[in-house]
Amino acid sequence: MHPDKNKEDPEAEQKFIKIAKAYDVLKDPTTRKQYDLYGDEEFKNQKNKYHSYTYYRDHFGIYDDDPLITTLSKNDYEINVLDQSQVWFVNFYSPRCHHCHEMAPMWRKLATELEGIVRIAAVNCEEDYALCYQLSIDAYPSLLYYEKDSHLYDGEKYRGPKTLEALKNYVLSKVNVHIEEIDPDKWNQLKNKEWVIFFCSTVHAKCPDKGTIKEVAASLEGLLPVGIIRNIRLCEDILKNDKWYSTYSVVFWQIIDGTSKSHLIEYGDSKQILNQILNILPHPPSLDENQFQDLRTKLRLGTEKPWLICFYLGTARELDLELKRLPSIIPTINIGLIHCGKSSALCSALHITRYPTWAVVKDGGAFEIHQGRDVLHEIAAFARDSTKSTNLHALSPSDFDHIKDAGTPWYIDWYAPWCPPCKKLTPELRRASQHFEPDTVQFGMIDCTLHNSFCSKQGINSYPSMILYNNSVTRRFSGPPNEAEIVAFIQDVIKPVVVNIDDDSFGQLANKPVDELWIVNYFAPWCRACHLMELEYRNFAKSVTEFKEIIVAKVNCETYWEICNNQHITGYPTVRLYPMGSKGLSSVAIYNGERKAPAFKQWALSFIPSKVETLDEHKFIRAVIDETNLPLLVDFYAPWCVFCVHFEPQFRTVAQHLDGKVKSGKIDCESNRLFCGNQGVTAYPTVRLYLAPDKYFTLDQQDTKSIINQVTELLGSRENAHDEL
Repeated sequence: MHPDKNKEDPEAEQKFIKIAKAYDVLKDPTTRKQYDLYGDEEFKNQKNKYHSYTYYRDHFGIYDDDPLITTLSKNDYEINVLDQSQVWFVNFYSPRCHHCHEMAPMWRKLATELEGIVRIAAVNCEEDYALCYQLSIDAYPSLLYYEKDSHLYDGEKYRGPKTLEALKNYVLSKVNVHIEEIDPDKWNQLKNKEWVIFFCSTVHAKCPDKGTIKEVAASLEGLLPVGIIRNIRLCEDILKNDKWYSTYSVVFWQIIDGTSKSHLIEYGDSKQILNQILNILPHPPSLDENQFQDLRTKLRLGTEKPWLICFYLGTARELDLELKRLPSIIPTINIGLIHCGKSSALCSALHITRYPTWAVVKDGGAFEIHQGRDVLHEIAAFARDSTKSTNLHALSPSDFDHIKDAGTPWYIDWYAPWCPPCKKLTPELRRASQHFEPDTVQFGMIDCTLHNSFCSKQGINSYPSMILYNNSVTRRFSGPPNEAEIVAFIQDVIKPVVVNIDDDSFGQLANKPVDELWIVNYFAPWCRACHLMELEYRNFAKSVTEFKEIIVAKVNCETYWEICNNQHITGYPTVRLYPMGSKGLSSVAIYNGERKAPAFKQWALSFIPSKVETLDEHKFIRAVIDETNLPLLVDFYAPWCVFCVHFEPQFRTVAQHLDGKVKSGKIDCESNRLFCGNQGVTAYPTVRLYLAPDKYFTLDQQDTKSIINQVTELLGSRENAHDEL
């Protein structure tokens, strides 16, 4: 490739420069991140520009790569912080804030000292301004403390001095952990289970202070109970040796096969005490290939708890503390070890290529590999999230071939572990998978760094790429990569709300009966405007499902060009309406409005008879006085009101849905201004349900579903009142 060794190629020098530049960008984490943020064009614009240290300091997250501080974003903030099992202390900062940089070393020190007691986190408000604004963060740094099982707005703002000692004291004062005061009578009842005991009688000069005891108790919560003994005679009975009275003040009381054993713990700070205790605890069980297959079979049968498994080489010594602390963090998940030197065939079959690798085997037998950092709480969070997503699998090329042969619906994410958008997508994909049963659609992930040539063979040239495989039909996802859009995309493919017109089904449109209204989108797959409109058009189709006479369809003009030529389609997208009252294609209206779902809906509904009667003052009074017209649902509106214009199609949908239960009407308050004023209507649109001439309810919601629910509830309450009478 070097120009000196490839003189016959006139482009050798340019190719060499391109590769050298790529290497320079990717080898350095800072430039790699800048490339991820701003892309290649920005690099071209910044060529030969050099920046000071402060430029890089002020443009990148302070805590992004810190192993003990979790960087949160709007996408995962609620999922993490609103936790039943953990307390969170969150630092909201800006990389441009001088005080935030000054506080960073102390915040890291706090994370180290309180590891295992509370989760220390950070939010970069430069990157997640919407989240910070939502939580009313108006100064940097701002600190919020969340108790266990809090709500989004329950975070308590810390207002004390921002020193290490003050912050640590604040957290420990908030931590609520039980420490048992043990006397001789209690000990007789408690000695048959494991304890960490602090001896704090008058002869124990080295009894740790209250803060240290509380830190140990909080770190061991859910794993081992902690107690204090102040009775000298009881201390003597437990230690069984006078010479240890004043030397040791902490004992780990362990039960092995029904027999107690006391381990003397050297005096130290909470971390030192904790490490000594964890070193005594037994390892999680080691599994071989047969045991792995056995547990997976049990999970498929539903007779086993899910497993978090660590695949490793060498010794597990360096994983000791993480492995032993995990059971207290994820008590509903089994923990196991597999040595890939001893079970090489299994590790190869599961495509384990780095060590340690953490993976979950879920209910139903699905297998998923952790793609994040090997940090305790990230591993625990992965295990919790993954076990909920029992319908998401890690797949290999052979699995994919089997899927295609079987013809069952699969939604597959082709990804690379180093790709930032792929990392953001994974939790969204997990949540999306929870909306579907496996017999409807299953979810898979294929790692294109492990299976590069296979991904290329399948036409995957960018990451992430998501494709739905349904028998011989494949559909590539092209919308915003979030849970709601993925779910909507799959539902649309499996049970489409938009009819796909082809050569065979075009006859349905050509022979359209007079009592149907068809709206057809003529599009081309290469057309950018068509892609931008696709989601809005699909949402429009969903919004008119109440109207059985409306059929929403589309034609791919690249595949079925003859249909489009015959209809004289010259641009994309072209949306045409074939109205009620006409047969087939004899009458047509062409859409020229905004390509948004509400605008499509308003246009379509203008072509069909409405269940909403137009009222004036006199018609309204007659309708309300004549109780045969009750209950009556009324929309008070003004034609100049933008919200009213957008609300009209929704109100027509409500009237359609409630037809037969209530009558519906609308009053123009511009033409009937005095009457609306006498009715106390001061804002538009206002929706009221009249149950009697002198009894009405003003509905406080203006979306279709909420209005239908409120009206149904009010009608039900009236029926119950009649029954009681």
